[in-house]
Amino acid sequence: MLTGYNTDVSYGGEIFHVQTEDKGIHSPIILSLVYRAGTILAAKRTPYSNLIQNGIVDEAAVYQMLTRQHQILVAAIQS
Repeated sequence: MLTGYNTDVSYGGEIFHVQTEDKGIHSPIILSLVYRAGTILAAKRTPYSNLIQNGIVDEAAVYQMLTRQHQILVAAIQS
């Protein structure tokens, strides 16, 4: 199971770090944080409790959400 991504993005002579993680079934949220020089600049939280049925997580759907959210934030910084 994928638990997250970490990507450094260079833009305007600065390095931004994008971290995206799955907080798990007990806190079903995909959390992305954007850092610059150790300071959090932005946070994106996407709940996924709708992907849990009878205590079972649709891992493929969570993986897609996590990957997509991370890609979107990286692309936003690059643009």
